[in-house]
Parts: sequence; C-alpha cells; structure tokens
Amino acid sequence: MTAEANARRAVPGDEGEILRLRHQMAHDVFGIAPPSADEANHVAALKLLRSWLEIGDEAGTVVFVIDAPDGEGLAASAIGAVDQRLPNMRNPSGLSGYVYGVCTDGRYRRRGYSRLVMRALLDWYTAQGIPRVELHASEYGDALYRELGFKEPSGAALTWWAS
Repeated sequence: MTAEANARRAVPGDEGEILRLRHQMAHDVFGIAPPSADEANHVAALKLLRSWLEIGDEAGTVVFVIDAPDGEGLAASAIGAVDQRLPNMRNPSGLSGYVYGVCTDGRYRRRGYSRLVMRALLDWYTAQGIPRVELHASEYGDALYRELGFKEPSGAALTWWAS
C-alpha cells in the first residue's frame, strides 16, 4: 500500500474525475464504452453529482476520493448512498447504506487505494449510525469486500427492470 495516499471527502470540482473513473470501471468490468462529454446522461450525471457534493451529508450520498500521486486528477473513488427504511430491532434508525462506483484508475491499481476509500466510506457510515451496508461486487472487488467483512445475504438478491 502506498503510504502517502489519504482518502478525503470529494468536493465540488471533483465530479468530472469521479465520472471519468466510473466510466473507466464500466469499460473494464462490463465493456461499456464511455459516453461523449456532451451526451445527455453524462451531462445530467455531472450536474447531479456536483449538487450532491455541494449539499454534503444532507444529499444522502457521500463520495470519498484519493488524489492521483502525480497531481493529475483522482486515483480512486467510492460512492455511498443512504437509504431510509422502516426501523426494526436490528436497525433502530432504519438507515441503510449502499456502496456503488468503487473505482481505481488503471495506472494506480494494486496500491490499496480501493481499500482506503472503502475504509473511509465504512467509517463514515459507522459515524452516521448506519449499521447495514450493501454492495454488488465485481470479480475485481469481491475479495476486498469480503476482507472488509461483507458477506453474501440470506435470500436471493433479485432485480426487476421495467420493460
């Protein structure tokens, strides 16, 4: 692990790099080509991400990043969302977390950056009193997430998409 790397909260102005990392991850994991800078969904994602970064914790979404060692952009990022569900015995607040978009620039992989942004995000969830966090792991992140304590849920995870 690189000793000089530190995770920090993302700030307005980081949104372009966060999306660049997400597009790189989508290409590497799923073979999805990055959108052009003027594509409607890319422009909308930039605006939404910037608004979340401006609002802060009240946005229900938090992003942790690591600056690239060469000073050019970001090396890694992790996005976490907060979801309000009904309180229960195991989760009196009803708050749950969902991690998505854990990305490391290809130039900086295998340096522990994903672990650092994930640890920062999990520490943030803990500080917020959020006891339950979910994610969907790719083959690249599965071992890391298991090391951090993630387990397979009981019951099948199912997804429905409108036709």
